[in-house]
Amino acid sequence: MNETATMNARFSSAEKLLEPFFAPKGVAIIGAGAKPGNQGKRIVDSLIAQGYEGRLIAVHPDGESLGSCPSVRSVQEIPPDINLAIAAVSAERVEALIEPLADHGIYHLIVVSGGFSESGPEGELRQNSLKDTANKLGMRIMGPNCLGTFSSADKFNSLFLSADDIRLPGIGSVAVISQSGAFLSAILDQLASRDIGVHRAINFGNRIDVGECEALEAFARDPKVKVIGVYLESVQNGQRFFEIVRRTAAVKPVVIYKGGKGVKGGRATQAHSASLAGEYPVFQAVCRQTGMIEVKGLNELINALQLLQSGPVAKGNRVLIVSNGGGMGVLLTDLLEEGNCDVVGTPLQIQEELKNILPGYYSFGNPVDLTGSGTNEQCVLAIDKILKTGLYDCLLLVVLGGTEGINADIAKRLREVLPRDLPVVLGAYGRNMFLPLSTAFINEKIPVFPTGEEAAWAVNLITRLTAKKAKEIPVSGKRVFHLLSAYEGRLSPPLDEMLIKSFLRECKIRVPENFRITRPEDLDQAVEEIGFPLVLKAVASDLLHKTELYAVELNLNDKQELKRKWQMMNQVWPGQVWVEEQMPPGLDLMLGMCRDATFGPLLLFGTGGSYVEIFKDIERILLPATDEEILASILRTKAGQIIQGVRGQPPLALASLMEFMKWMTQWVEEETRLVSLDFNPVRLYTDSLVVLDAKAEMKLLP
Repeated sequence: MNETATMNARFSSAEKLLEPFFAPKGVAIIGAGAKPGNQGKRIVDSLIAQGYEGRLIAVHPDGESLGSCPSVRSVQEIPPDINLAIAAVSAERVEALIEPLADHGIYHLIVVSGGFSESGPEGELRQNSLKDTANKLGMRIMGPNCLGTFSSADKFNSLFLSADDIRLPGIGSVAVISQSGAFLSAILDQLASRDIGVHRAINFGNRIDVGECEALEAFARDPKVKVIGVYLESVQNGQRFFEIVRRTAAVKPVVIYKGGKGVKGGRATQAHSASLAGEYPVFQAVCRQTGMIEVKGLNELINALQLLQSGPVAKGNRVLIVSNGGGMGVLLTDLLEEGNCDVVGTPLQIQEELKNILPGYYSFGNPVDLTGSGTNEQCVLAIDKILKTGLYDCLLLVVLGGTEGINADIAKRLREVLPRDLPVVLGAYGRNMFLPLSTAFINEKIPVFPTGEEAAWAVNLITRLTAKKAKEIPVSGKRVFHLLSAYEGRLSPPLDEMLIKSFLRECKIRVPENFRITRPEDLDQAVEEIGFPLVLKAVASDLLHKTELYAVELNLNDKQELKRKWQMMNQVWPGQVWVEEQMPPGLDLMLGMCRDATFGPLLLFGTGGSYVEIFKDIERILLPATDEEILASILRTKAGQIIQGVRGQPPLALASLMEFMKWMTQWVEEETRLVSLDFNPVRLYTDSLVVLDAKAEMKLLP
């Protein structure tokens, strides 16, 4: 079975396994009693209010019916046509429900109860025990400490939220995954307020079983889902998440708001590459490589979902701006050009034709300014005539209320002239403009935003999205890396620089010529075989920053100075001083690798040398990566701009750099013991590269 078929099969499996959580044939709410404020009763009330049509049963020792919902006193009395249970009991009582539910043939459980890992060490022990028991008996669990699920078409939800306080959306094409219950309720309420339908939504809370990966797999395969919105603070399985999002975002948009960006990661930073990697920058690399769309907050998330469920993605970045305010047109132009949109000027012939028809003081050059005197008919006429040139990929129309000429009645006329395959985004200021236009265009799949800034943000988003195909990760030909196998018995991390360079030399990667100097006579041989200028450096596994420790001397050009410097250095590091060929100037780069605690192996690339932390010109690439992703990461850096050639200088050996980075990825893939790599500097020339310094850490097997 090929990779795509395997992925499809896994998606299909996930969809089936989760189905009872969204569309149960019957539901038992355990702990639902008649007492005011009872959490289980709130769930029953929510299900009744939504019109759930399956079998509904409450389980409570009192056995008191809750309106139209009958009640039984124990799990053993649950009728046979129930395939989902919702636990709304104290945390201490949840685990005891697993075995009787399984005996009753119920293998899907939503645990809304709190009091688990979020409450402290005792709760964490309770949660781990619950997980172990559920795994032994094959029970699938959503939660604990969660809101659970929502499915509009199935008229189902496990939310203990009051219908008087939180509006639930109707049927639609949006799917929502949220680690936070509060965020999920806010997202659903906001989408409902904009009449944006939701197909399904999930909040998994403490996530001991079902989480974002399985939900993404299910929503990716669901043909009723057009766009997926995600709120996460942490990732359950980083490498699996990376793989799934890469596939999912190739077929439908995935929009994410990442919470906790400013929190420092808990990973050890003793390795230089790990300290440069950073937690949030790694997440940004995940978004970049997978095509996942990152937004900055709840409002942007809602705007993106509204936009992407509504209409086609732009085929290019050429935008026509129309407004009835000159200042607004200037603002919109600035915002779009900052987003790399092309505000293409209206052809002069069309401008002249419009001036002969409409008032000459209107501006038709793009942005089109109809001033406060413009009318609905004039606005529609100008849009129709300019769009027929075929020069534009998107229309941004922002209208300001308060004038008599352009009002909400423009909606009907616009519908008659707007092309169906051309994305249109509207901004409408003023209560008497925004609400009527929103209502008028809701069925036309044309998004309407209350400000020009939000509308421009939306245009910038859809013009940078293009049709994506699943990225196939190349399978490299296996190339066995025996990293210094002869030395493994006496190595401990970090590895000796010269041993690494010896390995690089064996792999046909250029490093400077070098000699270990143990006596003065060795200097004569080094000078004879290498020649001046030379470098002296102390080499030891615990010497990570040679410059600060005065463990390196450059620009040595005569034997007396060379001998004097060696004697001084050899007193501090006896038998550990090497002489090395000093390479001519070039572009110094930093290439590294570390194993991110969440997402696994990660390459780093950027400007190198002594000031790498100051320049912070670093790009991050999650592995596995395509050649295109590696190349794009290089070119995004300032170093990448220099490599391509600047100010009359010739381009540098980009092909050699690519080969070296691909070699690194292959080494990392095959040598799972590698913890980190630091090649800094790697000096790049017009025709080659040379590795000047090298560090590596390996996890030695016991």
